[in-house]
Amino acid sequence: MAVLSAATADFDISHVLDSIYQPDTRIVLYFFSVDYRDRNIQTSVKNRFPEAVCLGASMIGGWGPQGPMERGFTALSLSGQEVDFAVSSFREQVKGDPRKAAQEIVEDISRQLPSDDVNPAEYVGIVLVDGLALGELVMKEFSTARKFSFPLVGGAAADELTFSETLVAHDSRISGDAVCVAVMKMKLPFFYDHFVHYLPTDKEFLITQADPEKRVVWEIDHEPAADYYAGMLGLSGPEAIEHMHFSRNPLGVVIGDTVYTRSPNAVIDGKGLQFYCFIEAGTKMRLLRQGDILANARAALQSARDHVGPLRGAILFNCVLRYLEMREDEKLDDFHQVFSSIPYIGFNTYGEELFTHHNQTLTALFIGE
Repeated sequence: MAVLSAATADFDISHVLDSIYQPDTRIVLYFFSVDYRDRNIQTSVKNRFPEAVCLGASMIGGWGPQGPMERGFTALSLSGQEVDFAVSSFREQVKGDPRKAAQEIVEDISRQLPSDDVNPAEYVGIVLVDGLALGELVMKEFSTARKFSFPLVGGAAADELTFSETLVAHDSRISGDAVCVAVMKMKLPFFYDHFVHYLPTDKEFLITQADPEKRVVWEIDHEPAADYYAGMLGLSGPEAIEHMHFSRNPLGVVIGDTVYTRSPNAVIDGKGLQFYCFIEAGTKMRLLRQGDILANARAALQSARDHVGPLRGAILFNCVLRYLEMREDEKLDDFHQVFSSIPYIGFNTYGEELFTHHNQTLTALFIGE
């Protein structure tokens, strides 16, 4: 059939499910605001698509065919024309032991896939993970698993910036402490990548003391991290750092022309910096400066077309910091217009996944014709 997408701001999602229904649906992806928590939407979706793999995650704003959504429900279905078959797995207690949860998913998915090596040109995975868990450790297990030679694209579930509970749904289950993966054997060409609109400056430094699993950096070039960061921005000290400084001046690991963003979000004990991704001591980093987010989005779409030709659909995983930036700069509608020519959905995340755990990034899966 096709790639079908629909969205609503209503609690009644039945008309969305009707709009994306197709007899040979292989997989359904959906994203929803946390106030849908007690609406039993996971059961509604699975009852409408009993033969399909169904995955969902909570969001802070989303994207659908009508444009940006402050809240609501957005969904997409892929049919037998796009997907040969899909397998999936779901594990809870990802906060307490992210490595174990990921390892169990690897084992479960591996049992469901063909016994011979899968071709990464034919297989692609979608991963949705609790946004309050250490997604870095989950993705490390996935990226080092022999059977997981294919790309895994996805995002970390979000809430309304309360950082209290984020939700992941799989078939008829929903949880505030889970990770799920779906792996698809595709019939059509596809393209995936991560996209960063922040650009490196000439300010380079070394992380000299860190607590990675708490996502805290204590020292940069042997100075208290908060003082060093404030000094780079020309501020009087850590007490002058505001949230806007963090979102507009992230740090990054630069490898060739590729930037991996690492965004701070808080000053810890007046000396350290907490980040949305963990950073290890010994990491060489650069201060980043803001680029053009709309030009970056247009380049992402063009890159997909250059690789696979005409596009049938797309799934976007957009960092909450990018969302807040676009909202502040009144660019949400313009961002939607970049992708509006194709069926697509997306959500604003607490982390973006592609081989590793990213932040202040857009990860995306594009499906060709």
